[in-house]
Amino acid sequence: MCCFSLWQLCYRLRLRTITTGKALLTTLTITNPLRCLNRIGQSLMALGVIWAIQPAFALSATDARSTFERTHNAIYQVRVMDTAANNKTSTGSAFVIADSGLMATNYHVVANAVQTPDKYRIELLQDDEATIHLATVVNIDVVNDLALLQVQNSTAPALDLANTASLQGDTVYAIGYPYDLGVTVVPGTYNGLAPHSASERVHFTGSLNPGMSGGPAFNAAGEVIGINVASAGNQISFLVPVARLQALLNAATTGPQPSLKDVMRQQLMHNSARMINEMLAGDWQLVPLGRAKALDEITGFLRCWGDSKNQQEQQDNKPFWAQRSCQTDHNIFVSQSLETGKIEIQFYWLETDSLTSAQFYEHYQQVFSSFQPGNSGREEDLGRWSCDSAFVTVEAEITKTILCARGYDNMPDLYDVLFLQGNVSREREAHMIHYTLAGTTRELAEKFTRRFIQAGAW
Repeated sequence: MCCFSLWQLCYRLRLRTITTGKALLTTLTITNPLRCLNRIGQSLMALGVIWAIQPAFALSATDARSTFERTHNAIYQVRVMDTAANNKTSTGSAFVIADSGLMATNYHVVANAVQTPDKYRIELLQDDEATIHLATVVNIDVVNDLALLQVQNSTAPALDLANTASLQGDTVYAIGYPYDLGVTVVPGTYNGLAPHSASERVHFTGSLNPGMSGGPAFNAAGEVIGINVASAGNQISFLVPVARLQALLNAATTGPQPSLKDVMRQQLMHNSARMINEMLAGDWQLVPLGRAKALDEITGFLRCWGDSKNQQEQQDNKPFWAQRSCQTDHNIFVSQSLETGKIEIQFYWLETDSLTSAQFYEHYQQVFSSFQPGNSGREEDLGRWSCDSAFVTVEAEITKTILCARGYDNMPDLYDVLFLQGNVSREREAHMIHYTLAGTTRELAEKFTRRFIQAGAW
């Protein structure tokens, strides 16, 4: 790889040679690439740079093999079994973190067994499938997608958890059981924490695949630096930082634990408080949107995108529109039918010079009624929406304001809150505002709504 890069460099017409105190840009005509390579080597040696051409891919393969040989005995496939059917319904990976048989995995891998333990059991096994271990879930972190499993009579060695973070560019090895194909090593690159994630995630450049969730990712020393959790394709994958696992491990050893569902409820409420309080303390700046205003990015985890009607391509009599949408990057997985934790804020501008006021109002009403919350759930998970509406005057604008809430059937004091506001005092212009807070409390929703209205995005 190194040889290839230098060889190509020698065919370039411009070569930057670094000299003490300044950079000299020289134009060269290269007729002998070997002589050029020799010149580059002599220049580097003159500057005191020690360099060597090394087989990078061979070293990576050796490190991957060494990591696998040192750790694979502590890595298991997780099978969530339907008790009645006596067959697996989902698979993942897990690894040993204590000699007592304590193991770590992703919460979403074992969520069915947490939600309906009478219907599912958890089995752990390795490539030879000779021994099946039954596991129970002893603690969870639903926000960071982690779970701790307890296995009896386990003799597998515990893996070491890293005490320091890797550096960007370090090689990392993710191990797991993808697609029920057996244990697999995936080399990749550590790219630090994703900068705008609502929950801490390590950006891992490597190909994680279904079934690897819950498996460990190692540094070159064979220490766990993260837990495989998700992939966005094209070698963009994510790990839960090992620090989140260490925090869960410490919490699991400090006295009796409440029920897992109550733990989940408390974690969701705490996470909502963390995010909303950070937003309340954020930078509430306004930016133009049509002849109205919209909020700029309040905080780092709330990213905004915008769009508008292309009037050259869409030559119709429908109103011109422009919209701005800000939201967190992911929902929190609770079960196959319920996701929560999403925060989204939307601003939408409409105007027309070709429709009558009645035609415009009909179109406006269709858009206004189309706003939906960004999280999903069944009637078994969520109650019915309860809404209040009123006409409110804001800076000489008469607006229709709707505030709706629905509770969580199995998690008391947790709600989804939806807010809609649109002006009704203009004949051919409209400005709409929407936000959804998923998985929050009444108190937090009231605080956010007051601050949101005070921002004056009109």
